[in-house]
Order: sequence, then C-alpha cells, then structure tokens
Amino acid sequence: MSLDFTSSRLARASVGIIVAGFFVFLIGLFPGLIQLDVTSGLGILQIATFNAGITLMTIGAYIYMYATRHRALPPRLREDVGLRLMATGVVICYVTGFADILGIGTHFGANGPPLFGLLQAGGVSFGVCVIVVGIGVYSRR
Repeated sequence: MSLDFTSSRLARASVGIIVAGFFVFLIGLFPGLIQLDVTSGLGILQIATFNAGITLMTIGAYIYMYATRHRALPPRLREDVGLRLMATGVVICYVTGFADILGIGTHFGANGPPLFGLLQAGGVSFGVCVIVVGIGVYSRR
C-alpha cells in the first residue's frame, strides 16, 4: 500500500497559510499587540494589513479545499461559483475598507483623514460573509 503525501503536505501548508493570515489580520486590527500602535483609530496601513490577512486566510482555505478534493474528477460548476464568490468577497473587503481612500467613502478630501467607520466595518463584514458562503458552496459534497 503506497501513501501519497503530496496532498497532505499541501493541506498542511494551507493550514499554515490560514494561521499566518489570521495573525496578520489580528496585527492589523490590534497593532498594540506588537507595540506598533502609533495612532488612534484604524489607519491606512492597518486597513491594508487586515485586508492582507483576510486575503491570506481566503487563499489558504481555497488551497486546503483544492488539496482535499478528489482532483481526478473534472471541476464542477459549484466549485467555480464558490471560487468566484470567495474572490468577490475579497474585492468587497478591499473596496469597502479603502472606501475613503478611493473617494467613495464619507470621510475623504477636506473632511479630514480617512476614517474606518461603521459603514466600512459593515461592508468588510459583508465581504467576509460572501467569502464564507463561497467556501461553503465550494466545499459542499
């Protein structure tokens, strides 16, 4: 009996990516954990950091699901839909997180520095929900 360790190594590496992404996400939200809290509120770098963490966690989840599915079968439509939902959720997180910088938020230009407000937090939360739905659609057996 021969064991194939390539898929299990890929799955283990993807779990490592998910954990690393979670730590990047936490550092983005709470930079005081590593003594980098220099401003009050969430700044542009913090928003970029927690968005990068969300992206790493999403990529890690996709790699894990890809590694654990039966790859000899052709990809199914629901897997494509799930992957596109995950990517759409990441885009929603980035656009709503950087809304003020992109000029579509409520605190841009002469109104002062960019502010991560309640609407942006709701948009990022909605993006994460879309990612979770995409993961559920992709991984459904």
